[in-house]
Amino acid sequence: MAEIKQFNSFQTSYKKMQEGLNISAAKINVEYYHHDFQSEPFLHIEAHVDMVKLDFIEDHGQVISIFTPELTLVFTENNYHTNLSNDSVVFGSKHDEETYCIIQFI
Repeated sequence: MAEIKQFNSFQTSYKKMQEGLNISAAKINVEYYHHDFQSEPFLHIEAHVDMVKLDFIEDHGQVISIFTPELTLVFTENNYHTNLSNDSVVFGSKHDEETYCIIQFI
């Protein structure tokens, strides 16, 4: 029998992010990997977080938005799986197994 991967809900990841912001200095480290062949992030960001928001948008499902002074990161339930790994929140593309984002609180 094949092993079934279970993914956390967007609500669980959102709660973990809120928890991380309350404990830390509200700074995140974001590593975004796209077609990762060299184990190097395509994009790396360290930023202070102004706010994390969870919404429901009819055509996209649950949506987590992370607001920093420089940018806004948006992850939609229709496009991403989410999971918790140690103290990190991971978003993996539902359309491409080699695209994912790791968010850590520092």
